[in-house]
Amino acid sequence: MDRLFTVIGRINSVLLLVVLLGAGISVGWMMVASNRWERRGAVEVPEAASSSKQSVMLTFSQLESITGANAQMLRLTTHEKSQGFSSGSSGSEIRNVLFLTGTAKTARWLFKDHKNIILNVSQLHREPTDRNERVEQPTKALYFEYVTDDTNGDGKLSSEDHSNVALTTQDGTGFTEVLHNADRIFSFEVLDQMHLSVVYQKGATVRHAKYLLTSLKLEVDQEIITVPKKI
Repeated sequence: MDRLFTVIGRINSVLLLVVLLGAGISVGWMMVASNRWERRGAVEVPEAASSSKQSVMLTFSQLESITGANAQMLRLTTHEKSQGFSSGSSGSEIRNVLFLTGTAKTARWLFKDHKNIILNVSQLHREPTDRNERVEQPTKALYFEYVTDDTNGDGKLSSEDHSNVALTTQDGTGFTEVLHNADRIFSFEVLDQMHLSVVYQKGATVRHAKYLLTSLKLEVDQEIITVPKKI
């Protein structure tokens, strides 16, 4: 009887080993498939800002239609070249935005090069005031928060650096930088059909700015509070 239990135990061990091997093979196959999918359409280029000649994979995100405009946009993102059985990247960054306008899909870049880090790309439109309102409101303008300078001196651009805010018209034209070198953007929202509200920090001061969306011009920029220098 003891021998029977011993044989059954060995069979169970073998079955468990087969299951674990099968699971490992399945996970490996899924990682390889995911890596291939992420690389689909990607182009490997040298990183201009890197002194170690590191390369990155450049690829486009999903096409996004701009509500109320005969235009679409594609985010150009980077994925660090995968190593071994990694998932294909160790983080991604938006480097540029490509606009396609009209029936001819005329192409135009937001920036002339792909060196900046774009932290936020948003379509600005009025939020529905009625819960039963299901029609998506036309986009009034496009909002971009981006980094152009290594302000913390760590040798790279990242979300830790000071950022800028720019607005464009709904089809991506009329690029206008409305806020420069902000320490932090706390919030942005469309107040009504005409205005954008931005709460941000610059130095030790928290400020509130209000912009007219029709002209992309600053209307109000006032101090809310200053962080005390002594506690």
